[in-house]
Amino acid sequence: MAGKTHQILGITTGLGYLLTVSKPEYQSATLGAVLVGSHLAALLPDLDQGTAMIWQSVPLGKVIGRVADPFIEHRNFSHSLLGAFLFSVCLYFLLGAFPDYWGIDRFITFGAIMAAYLSHITADMVTVEGVPLFFPYSKMVGFPPKPFQGFRIVTGKWFENLVVFTLINIVLILTVVIKWEHVKSLLFK
Repeated sequence: MAGKTHQILGITTGLGYLLTVSKPEYQSATLGAVLVGSHLAALLPDLDQGTAMIWQSVPLGKVIGRVADPFIEHRNFSHSLLGAFLFSVCLYFLLGAFPDYWGIDRFITFGAIMAAYLSHITADMVTVEGVPLFFPYSKMVGFPPKPFQGFRIVTGKWFENLVVFTLINIVLILTVVIKWEHVKSLLFK
């Protein structure tokens, strides 16, 4: 999938997780952490691609991405269960470093960010290329499996841009509209 699709899917997934597991009470710091963290986590598996959107989101990212690009292969370690596990360990320690007075619910934020990261891997599974889900075993895994792999999505083509991207945006809008009272309670005292 393209970066914009991963980005909106990650935000939708992270926000959906937050609205599902949190109580409707003032938690603006948690909401902010979930939105920012979900945005970045949904793009993070593409660190192994020098032209990925994540490189454009960080200072000097374009330069670092160009330098690293010849040395790394796209859809490698970061698109696997092992990569997701190692990311979760790093995320756990990162969230543990946040001071309590910030008011961020670490449990909810951790779950939302991990859901966004896993949404990237899941979305790439429905593309023609698939993902090396069981890295270091290099076989690419995709859905639907053979002999129906012809139904998989071609990255960046019309179906992803017109149908998938649009549907994910509609789901995000509907989630906010349906859960508006919950969203308001997170933002305002």
